[in-house]
Amino acid sequence: MNKKEVTITYTSHMYDTDDHVDTTAKGIFGIKDGVYIVMYSEENEGMEPTRTVLKFNKDFLDVTKMGATKSKMHYERGYTHNSIYHTFFGDCDMCIKTEEYSLQEIDNGYKITTLYNLEMNGNFISKCKVEIEIK
Repeated sequence: MNKKEVTITYTSHMYDTDDHVDTTAKGIFGIKDGVYIVMYSEENEGMEPTRTVLKFNKDFLDVTKMGATKSKMHYERGYTHNSIYHTFFGDCDMCIKTEEYSLQEIDNGYKITTLYNLEMNGNFISKCKVEIEIK
């Protein structure tokens, strides 16, 4: 796998709570078996860094986080993904119901957009939007 250094800009917005997260990090980009792979580390104040791996193509996005929190999220149009979200406060059942997913080639990189409904422990939390730029 050929690797190159990239900048990842990750923006997440929860419509029903008006919460949002903006993260920018340096990482490594490569392609393996037709799937794009990005690996980067997020610094968390007062906690161990979270290592994040993105795997994506035109049909799906997988986000795996390891560190202070652990989770695996799968986004694919029309797909419902159930998993466990591990935090230092305890574990939660997480359900992601993806309504929209798109991958666009942009100048020197890619832009991923996904719109989904988030449930935790069986309760609807919010409609969410994630945008990721990799350059």
